[in-house]
Amino acid sequence: MKKILFPTDFSLPSANAFKYACALAKTVNAKVDVITVFHLPASDVADLPPDYYPRLIEEQEDVLNEKMLDFTKEADKGLVAKIDVVYGMFVPQEITCYARHQHHDLIIMGTKGAHNIMEKLMGSITTHTMLQSPCPVLAVPAEAVFEPVTKIAYATDFSLNDSHSVRKLIEMAKELKAETLFVHVETNADLGKMGDTIEIEDYPFEYSDFSVVNNPSILDGLELYIEEKEINWLSLFVPRRRLWERLFHTSFSRKMTFHTKKPVLVFHE
Repeated sequence: MKKILFPTDFSLPSANAFKYACALAKTVNAKVDVITVFHLPASDVADLPPDYYPRLIEEQEDVLNEKMLDFTKEADKGLVAKIDVVYGMFVPQEITCYARHQHHDLIIMGTKGAHNIMEKLMGSITTHTMLQSPCPVLAVPAEAVFEPVTKIAYATDFSLNDSHSVRKLIEMAKELKAETLFVHVETNADLGKMGDTIEIEDYPFEYSDFSVVNNPSILDGLELYIEEKEINWLSLFVPRRRLWERLFHTSFSRKMTFHTKKPVLVFHE
């Protein structure tokens, strides 16, 4: 984990997440690239002559470069490798394309509860970035304060499709000198069926710690587990399944991302 990408919208939650990203980067001796993505609304350029459009983009880039310098000025010297202003219509695609071309190991983004339209929009950007990213995405809540990462909980449904993500998680945990804990929330009271036992036995990983939590709500079950075990990060896997299943998992991942007060690390296939 040597290259971290941090997209910002200059909001207060983003500023807090940037502090978190810098603290994490220092822990693993990584560098942080900071980008912001912008576009010009059609209503702003509809009546302008075509030859003025590039000039308007350049002017906006100059303004945003100044904001980027101000946004990153508190970071330790040498920690931020580069700042970049990216023009594009679709923010998640620009972020993930940038990460892919620059070979980033991790994307860190700030999150905020979806209480108004702008926050819902940011939630959508975070969610779509999670689904499209070529690398894991760490979503940092607005109130999160960096602390040494010693325990990472992986929420599992025993899917064999997540084996690659689990291996990457274990590698990341080793780099952080953190323990990987596995947790499954059972929403049905009927435990102990043979099928459940077979699924656990076939899951190809040894557990430093494995727990089955009984709770009618997956969200509440995970939140209680996080508190009881003093978890620093929660990790989730978003599979590429049929549309209705993917929507369900995306909805769950999004709810968990905005529900918990701990950073959420998301992998997908």
